[in-house]
Amino acid sequence: MEIKPQQWSPMTTQTTATLPARPNHPFYYKWHPTNWQFVYRDVETVTGKGEKAKTVTKPKGFFIPHLRMERVMPGVNGIHQIQGELGNPGSRIGQLQQQGWIYLDPAKYDYMAVYPVMGGRYHVPKWTNIKVVANRLIQKMDQDAFQDWSVNMLRSNILGAPEPHFWELAIHEQSRGRHIDILIKQQHLPEKKEQLDAIHAMVKDMKAFVKEFEKRGIDIYEDFVK
Repeated sequence: MEIKPQQWSPMTTQTTATLPARPNHPFYYKWHPTNWQFVYRDVETVTGKGEKAKTVTKPKGFFIPHLRMERVMPGVNGIHQIQGELGNPGSRIGQLQQQGWIYLDPAKYDYMAVYPVMGGRYHVPKWTNIKVVANRLIQKMDQDAFQDWSVNMLRSNILGAPEPHFWELAIHEQSRGRHIDILIKQQHLPEKKEQLDAIHAMVKDMKAFVKEFEKRGIDIYEDFVK
């Protein structure tokens, strides 16, 4: 019996794509009502009246919630190990809530992405853009998208109503801190004068935000997420 050869083809095996990274721990976001950051967004505004009215885009400053990430690491902060990199954060969350922190459950708010890696899983915020080039992991956080989400958590009242008192404290710290005294003494240097002017401009924008918030309330953030 003559046996005819078959055309060659490479052997294939089913494999699961994994990232070239080490396993890391899951995490959650937390927020304390005293934690804010001042950031700028380009906002469209109308200048002039009647036929001379025109729309211009310029940066506008906002106080937005400064969310903090905390990894669930067994053996740290009283977290008990479940399996591998997984731990039970229940007691830690209770401790944080007693201290005034707001816990944002990743299962409820769906902000964690998980990728398979050798020996476990790799956990990152879902706004992290990931690609692999030459077996190297390249990742970059989309800060604008993350900040939009943070502000929408505030607008949805999940974080509660903002307390402007903490913004006033931030303004006071920014405008009267020791760093200001140092810059004033060194303002004969062009780069120090530039830093001082930038701080003064930001403080002015901070005060303008607080004043506008007194009129518009939470609706002021509609300009941020447009």
